[in-house]
Amino acid sequence: MNRLPIVFLAAFVAASAAMAQGQAPADKDNSGSPEQIEARAKRMVRNAKELIENNEDDRAVGMLEAVPKMFPDAPSRFNAYLELGRHLIDKRQYDQAFANLRKALGSQDRELQAEALLLQGQCELSRGNSGDAAMIFRRVTQDYPTSLFANDAFYLIGQIHFDAGRWARASEAFKMVGTAVPDDGATNETVLAEAGQRIYVHVSDKDLAVLAALGENSKVELESKSGDKERAELVAFGRGDGDFLASVITTTDPTQPYDGRLTVQGADDISVVYVDRNSEDGSVNVQRAAKANVVSSASITFMDGAMRQRVRGIFADQPAFIRLRDLDCDTSPNPDSVVVTVSAKYREKPEVPEGVVPPPPDPDAPWIVRSTAEVKLSETEARSGVFTGRITAKILNTDTNLPPTIIGPGEIGVTPDDRVEVSYEDVSHLGGTNTVTRIADAAVLVGGSAEPQSIIANASDATVQAKKLLLEAQLLHKWGNIFKDVGLNSHASEKAEEGLLKVEELMSLASRFSLDRAIIEDTFAVKWDLQLVQGNLSGAINTCRQLVRLYPDSTLADRAFMQIGKARMEDNKDPKSLASAIQVFNAVLSLPNSPLKAEAQYRIGEAIERQVKLREAENPGAKVDYSGAMVAYKRCADAYPESAYAGDAFKKVIDYYISTRDYSRCVETLERVFQDYPDAPWLDEMLLKWGVVLYRQGNRALAVEKFQRLVEEYPGGQAAAQGQQFLRRLSND
Repeated sequence: MNRLPIVFLAAFVAASAAMAQGQAPADKDNSGSPEQIEARAKRMVRNAKELIENNEDDRAVGMLEAVPKMFPDAPSRFNAYLELGRHLIDKRQYDQAFANLRKALGSQDRELQAEALLLQGQCELSRGNSGDAAMIFRRVTQDYPTSLFANDAFYLIGQIHFDAGRWARASEAFKMVGTAVPDDGATNETVLAEAGQRIYVHVSDKDLAVLAALGENSKVELESKSGDKERAELVAFGRGDGDFLASVITTTDPTQPYDGRLTVQGADDISVVYVDRNSEDGSVNVQRAAKANVVSSASITFMDGAMRQRVRGIFADQPAFIRLRDLDCDTSPNPDSVVVTVSAKYREKPEVPEGVVPPPPDPDAPWIVRSTAEVKLSETEARSGVFTGRITAKILNTDTNLPPTIIGPGEIGVTPDDRVEVSYEDVSHLGGTNTVTRIADAAVLVGGSAEPQSIIANASDATVQAKKLLLEAQLLHKWGNIFKDVGLNSHASEKAEEGLLKVEELMSLASRFSLDRAIIEDTFAVKWDLQLVQGNLSGAINTCRQLVRLYPDSTLADRAFMQIGKARMEDNKDPKSLASAIQVFNAVLSLPNSPLKAEAQYRIGEAIERQVKLREAENPGAKVDYSGAMVAYKRCADAYPESAYAGDAFKKVIDYYISTRDYSRCVETLERVFQDYPDAPWLDEMLLKWGVVLYRQGNRALAVEKFQRLVEEYPGGQAAAQGQQFLRRLSND
């Protein structure tokens, strides 16, 4: 019987989308109703994603960072955090990625929360922290059991165990992949499908499970409006109690019916039919149908003359080439055409007395339209969905004593420093029913300098000057470190002082101009690095705190604190260095939003433990007390239970209980560990300790059970080898 109708799953990967508008200002935009504000925020996020797809990383990041500032109450601000986290993971900037994903968890959208948590786990996995990753993935499966992201989490947990040789654990996780199916995701509504991507069909029918057990295969039939047909076999997924999937790849190329690929075209739709042999009301062979509209998300850009790569600038008085990709415009068997709008834009320069050269425009000044023109793009070939055309940016004559410049067809008037934009209204796309303006822009290039260094040396742009000063300060820091490594401390201090002067100059520049946040953060980072070269620990800590006050969500300061603290701990024989390290780690704990608090708390326990060992070495035979270190470790485990350092802290506490023969508290702690950390990579060690503790308590049967579990679930490791030895010894007793 058929519990739910057929559903197209909206699990399609969007095709590359268009260039979007440039970086938006970070002012609040609260005008309009909440719905209008949310629509603007959503559009900015979507445009930023399109910029990322077109390798416009800087502009995309700037736009995503601007969304929460411009729309602080819009739900889409959490989507901006999510996309930032995803992009920063790709760029291997894991600290910043994790910070943004943590903010995304504040969303009320549970699917977004689940995805953000999954990306946090992938972030840790990319860093090589498989233990941290496994615990985060486990949270996805526990907190969001009906989310489709739980399936990904189960798979990744299984892969982590598989790579570590924990076969039983891996098999257990892999069996759970596909069991997470949304309770309310099935509807009769028409959904959107991206042309050229794989489309999935979900059928929920308990009769299918019975038929599958009898060896009978069931299929669905898909047909595109353009005439192509395909059959796809239904395959059980989840627990196999009636949920089945079928899928087929779509293509824009002409194909034959039933050849495994479904041909779709622009403004097409796909219908699917499933025959329900026995329906709930007793009817037989009832056709169940669903439909998906095929859309194509457009992309537009300026290209080089060979149409091989995108360009950021176009030369004046020479043709500029435009390329649009949108299958929705491919409406006939012959090559089609489409019209786009090209605009020349400029920024107003400040007014100055006659005869004085005006300074460059303010970088934050708005762009003003100078002129517009329409350009007809032609499809490269029938059914390609790719349209190309050209326009020439013609330099206008600004001398009033000369006749005005004549602008002909296929031309647009510009002046030096202008920007040319091409825009296209994308009516049908995977983002929904709202029309999206796809935009690409390019700078107008007139002449140029043959000496690139002169651009830096004489640049009036504040950002260029700031980058130059930052680079010089970073180079001086490297020189200072080299001198310090070879013992030339006076030379190292001189280079550091020279670098600090560059930093002061850069800070002065930042007070007069609006510089990019990344530059300012890097400036603080190089400042404390230079102060550390000079041995000025208090100054470096103060600089870190200044950065945190300026940017509370910065991840550079706490990372620097951790480096400083670890450097102090390297001198195990100096109590003052260890005390200094504890002071620095406490500074990390005082930061409001640091992701490194768990590690800082754990390091405090390590530092206290080393202090106790120093006293023990100085006074052999004297009674020493490790309880202070254990308190620090327990605080780490209790305050940060989702961190991998919590597990390491538990290991320390368990070893302490074993050394003091407090076996009952040891067993109590071990039970908690196995309940809270089922995927921890060190559970084999814990099982070994548990078996030893039980044996010392006189519970031989339960000890043998723990050793056998260790050998079966964690073969190949050192702990398993020791478990084998204990089993042989116990069998001989």
